[in-house]
Amino acid sequence: MNNYFELLEGESRREETKMSYTIHEVAEKMGISTYSIRYYHEHGMLPFVQRDENNNRVFEDSDLEWLNIIVCLRATGMSVERIKHYLDLAQDGDDTVPERYEMMKEQQVRTLQEIQDLQQHLATINFKVDHYATLMESHESDSFIPSDLQPKAAVNH
Repeated sequence: MNNYFELLEGESRREETKMSYTIHEVAEKMGISTYSIRYYHEHGMLPFVQRDENNNRVFEDSDLEWLNIIVCLRATGMSVERIKHYLDLAQDGDDTVPERYEMMKEQQVRTLQEIQDLQQHLATINFKVDHYATLMESHESDSFIPSDLQPKAAVNH
């Protein structure tokens, strides 16, 4: 998925004022499916999306900002219901800043834990890659297998 803000920096603008996008353009820009975008819109998470004379959704840059937040929060494990609550709070104004802050702090902690977990998994995978590279260079047998697992060639049928 591309970061929305990076996309805006590298894109030449169609007009100097307002940009508008079709659902397919948004899907391509954001790296998500049109189905997901429709789902978020139908569930009130993209409240400002307009429709054209043919009833097609028309997205503006501000809608992409909202969508970027939704995609980020989903990718880091926040439930659709929590995201909807967060977006509702954002629309309710500055009185909700403390609650939004707490929600983002919780998400930050969860995301940092997930990154730590992934780093531990990556360390295991890196160990295995190094192990197999060594075996291929030395032409030795793999002795690093579970004790109850026998190579298929050694199993009698």
